[in-house]
Amino acid sequence: MLEKKIRINSYDVYPNSIMKPSALMRHMQQIAREDCDGMGATYDYMRSLNTVFVLTKLAIEFVRPVKDGEELTLKTYNNTITGIIFDREYELVSDSGVAARATTLWTLVRYDTRSLVRPSSFPVPFETVNLDIKPIDMPRRIGAEGIKTVGTHTVRTSELDENNHLNNCIYADIALDSVKDFDGLGSWPKSIKLIFRHEARRGDELEISASFEDGVHRVFAKNLNGGAACFETEIRLAGAPDGE
Repeated sequence: MLEKKIRINSYDVYPNSIMKPSALMRHMQQIAREDCDGMGATYDYMRSLNTVFVLTKLAIEFVRPVKDGEELTLKTYNNTITGIIFDREYELVSDSGVAARATTLWTLVRYDTRSLVRPSSFPVPFETVNLDIKPIDMPRRIGAEGIKTVGTHTVRTSELDENNHLNNCIYADIALDSVKDFDGLGSWPKSIKLIFRHEARRGDELEISASFEDGVHRVFAKNLNGGAACFETEIRLAGAPDGE
């Protein structure tokens, strides 16, 4: 288990000074790495074994809008390992209580083939805390009824990470950029759920489709370089007019 102080900076927020989900995801990604480092599973060591972590599902719920200039404590812990799935939990806490929480599901894969690796075969044991909590519910799939194509996105070099694919945090930005009339001025993301289907590489063109029903925005991406589904997203906004 690990916790650290973080500050919300001007580049972490929308024009309305409210934190972007992708900004929180970046802090989450870093503290998870530091937690793994403390267990002896550093990124360099894992790469030497041709092994990396891959995020498969993520859900973030903001209890309230987190604003530019706030200083909060981000907590994370590797809660459980069930089969090949690592459940890592997060809380973003201020003096007034929990401001946001997140559930993430990960798997270990071979870097070169992306084939699955069982945790029991990894030479460093991963510590779990096994707290009796209810993770944020994440569906097996997000319904695609009524979606319409709204644009495309080409993966750029600046969006890649050390695993040489589109970084997880960018998916949230792509999804929110595809929500009709969301301009980062009035409404703000109350929650986001992401299912990562297949990775995207530099130069891949993603076809983006979206729908809105019963207060929920759904955004999907299909990789046109091969035709595989890339990601599915479910977003709820706070402060949004009905039907927007």
